[in-house]
Amino acid sequence: MNEATATTNTPAPASADADADAAATSSASKSRLPGFLQKIWAFELRLIRPFLDSFLPKPHYLEDEVIQQTIGMAGYRLKTPSMSGAIGTILFVAGIVTYIPMRITDVDAAQMISAGLALLGLFFIAESIWGWLAYHQWQFIVTNKRYILVTPDPDRTGFADAIYLKRGKIQVLDTNFSRSPVWGLFQILTGSRDVMLSMGGYEFYETGAKVKGGLRFPDVLPEDIRRLEELIFG
Repeated sequence: MNEATATTNTPAPASADADADAAATSSASKSRLPGFLQKIWAFELRLIRPFLDSFLPKPHYLEDEVIQQTIGMAGYRLKTPSMSGAIGTILFVAGIVTYIPMRITDVDAAQMISAGLALLGLFFIAESIWGWLAYHQWQFIVTNKRYILVTPDPDRTGFADAIYLKRGKIQVLDTNFSRSPVWGLFQILTGSRDVMLSMGGYEFYETGAKVKGGLRFPDVLPEDIRRLEELIFG
């Protein structure tokens, strides 16, 4: 089983806390970083855990609703922020620790280097938190009664929303390379693609066709794309 997909036949979570705890635990276990980096990242996750309630939506489930499958982004979208967050923490701590003695000795150049390390570390940490949130804010949940799409909120940067769809509402599934050259390179190496989901069909042009009003689900692995096709069109 790949890191972005979970197949279950278990009842839907009974509470929001269960969802959030599962998200925090699974992200730490999936990172597969070297030992000391994984400990650093786990510590960072504990720090940002109080913010989960604000940034990660918790889908509500109907009575007797059972989660059959959850599809998310490819695992590298979680490993990358995990690594950058751990490295950022090391840089930040190194910058702070070296800045204090340099401040005492009044060596200006060394102070600037130390301050630069700390700022660079903060940048990596901020990027890792943003990437971690993005990974958890994209989910395609299949239950025995409907589809649930968890996606970023287009009107509130950093937040996400849950969309509830009856089966059969999605009419089009199309795949494209990422607009980002960085993630596009990962897609070339892994075979993943951005998936366009639409309820409105295609718009046809003389030079080709384009999905009409589609939602772009980023970095989906090939096996998950096949599962989506089976779920939507099967």
